[in-house]
Amino acid sequence: MTKNVYFAVDYYDRQVIQCIIDKYGMKPMDAVRSFLSSKTHEMLENAEYGLLSFPERAVFDMWEAEQVTGDPRNSAYIRGE
Repeated sequence: MTKNVYFAVDYYDRQVIQCIIDKYGMKPMDAVRSFLSSKTHEMLENAEYGLLSFPERAVFDMWEAEQVTGDPRNSAYIRGE
């Protein structure tokens, strides 16, 4: 696995975690744990998936889809809807 550069992943981490806090009212550390331990974050770190070309909201949508269905690939952004 080829990893994306840390500063790009860090940018997405901060943006998506803030979206989680804003939308769901999670405590910051709970939001951090939830995102960093997700399949979505694993995909974000892997350069082969190309998620750095997605907007932050798309990655957040993937995380939400994962929370509901268990698979970030069920996101509307991935399915093309």
